[in-house]
This record gives sequence, structure tokens and C-alpha cells, in this order.
Amino acid sequence: MLLAQASRVLRPGGTLAIGFIDRDSELGREYEARRAESVFYRDARFHSAADVQRLLQAAGFAITAWAQRLTHRTADMREIEPAQPGRGTGAFAVVAARNDR
Repeated sequence: MLLAQASRVLRPGGTLAIGFIDRDSELGREYEARRAESVFYRDARFHSAADVQRLLQAAGFAITAWAQRLTHRTADMREIEPAQPGRGTGAFAVVAARNDR
């Protein structure tokens, strides 16, 4: 529903960017396991990168780019990690999608 509305209001050829915690990542699994006890994401619904891609395409968007960060446990990080292209190894993913409708 949300993506259908975004497709409706975004001009044809416009870009939508979505940043999210990938449910299939270690951090995503941890958040999912603790969701019920968290005031911040108790009502959150976590999606995998594959889910987000499928939902975007069903709403008429074409994926133009993926980027990711947090490829290591946050407790082990000592400096800001630069974004890397792609998806599937980072906990935080960003997808850019063009409105093709």
C-alpha cells in the first residue's frame, strides 16, 4: 500500500530511496528476536533485501542501485564504515528505485 502510494505521487522517472535493516542480517535477526521487548521497534516489520526488491517491483519501480553498511558487528566497529555497493552482507541496506509507472 505504501509503495503504491509512493508510485502514485512520485513523478514518472523519479527516484525513491529506502534505507532499512535487512532482516536476513545478523543485526536484523537480533532486532527481530528482541522486537517484543523494545519500545522502539516493537511494532516494526522487518524485511529482507529480497522482500524489498519484490515489493518495489510489484509497485512499478525499477531498482537502480543497492548500497550497504554495517558488514561487521557494531560492537566490533571502531570507525565509520564506508558504504559498499550491493546487498546481502551489510545489516543496513539502501535501495534506489526509479518510478516506471
